[in-house]
Amino acid sequence: MPSLERPTALILNFTGNVYHWGCHGTSSEIYQSLLERGYQVNWLDVRSTHALTPQPESEADFGSVAFVATFFKIHPNLEFALTDADVVVVNGEGTLHRSFRAPLNLLFLMHAARNIFGKPVHLINHSFFPSGGEALDPVADGLYGRVARTLTRVVPREPVSRSILARLGVNCTQGFDCLPRYLARHGFTGASRIEGPLLLSGGVNMNAETAGRVAAAVRPHLGSGRRVSFLAGAKGYPAPEDAVIYEWMRASLPELEWQEARTMEAWLVAIASASCLVSGRFHHTIAAATLGTPAVTFPSNTPKTSAMCDLFGLDAPITYADPEFITKTTHAIDVALCGQARLATADALAAVLGYAENNFSGL
Repeated sequence: MPSLERPTALILNFTGNVYHWGCHGTSSEIYQSLLERGYQVNWLDVRSTHALTPQPESEADFGSVAFVATFFKIHPNLEFALTDADVVVVNGEGTLHRSFRAPLNLLFLMHAARNIFGKPVHLINHSFFPSGGEALDPVADGLYGRVARTLTRVVPREPVSRSILARLGVNCTQGFDCLPRYLARHGFTGASRIEGPLLLSGGVNMNAETAGRVAAAVRPHLGSGRRVSFLAGAKGYPAPEDAVIYEWMRASLPELEWQEARTMEAWLVAIASASCLVSGRFHHTIAAATLGTPAVTFPSNTPKTSAMCDLFGLDAPITYADPEFITKTTHAIDVALCGQARLATADALAAVLGYAENNFSGL
């Protein structure tokens, strides 16, 4: 007779209810995979990660008895959750970059779970950029590395993060984002058509000037009645910048339609049926690559998108600083609409699914 007792997994930084549907898919996949492994699952959402106070100001707070006591006196719910958990699973996603409030809070929670509460801690499904992918920050490097080296298991979602972890002396296993695994679980397949609509999205580091240049690059492709729409939507608390970026683009592209996906399925259908996705979003591009929709991509706030495109075998993102940005973006869309875009091969798709499975090894 199977045991009726189920160990408890606590997910830190759960993103299933915020920002956009790609975050929902990847966090939902983590939740479901833990259930399949026999866990009962609790979670702390990403909004709480961002909002926790007091925030650790430096590495000294991580080892301060007074800071730890004050923190958990203010947050007894977290003390109870960490005490009750048999394993802590950290959904890092894009939170772990630079030294802002959210990454410092998440680093502190990982440190506390492992080194104060003595729990196995698995950092999975994440990018790892202490310096944001820019010039090295020795202080951030030191803190990130010291926390990560204590963890039970570390599984970055792209190879640039893995190289940074290796540089910092952290043992890790190559993983990938869980979104393709979610799509495979639910049987989502592509339906891209050359005559389908052009689909645009924003990006976390897109501004008014770059949004206008994206719109200028798209404009030449609007002949023959082709629709062009801006994809937004989330289960809750959608990305606030999307509405702003849409208005920036629409100033140069009044034909641009607002397409707010009310469900995960609607979001995926929009990407799957587009002739081309033009996007600065990490998860949107992963969905397009997995579903066989051509994608023209722009960099995110860290090198994660470039690394992801390498894994899928896609063209590298076109950088906003490129003096030929409009020309190159227009040409890349032309190539997609002619059916000549580079798409992920079956071997590449199988490889990323294998990497995504590594998130759950040992759990």
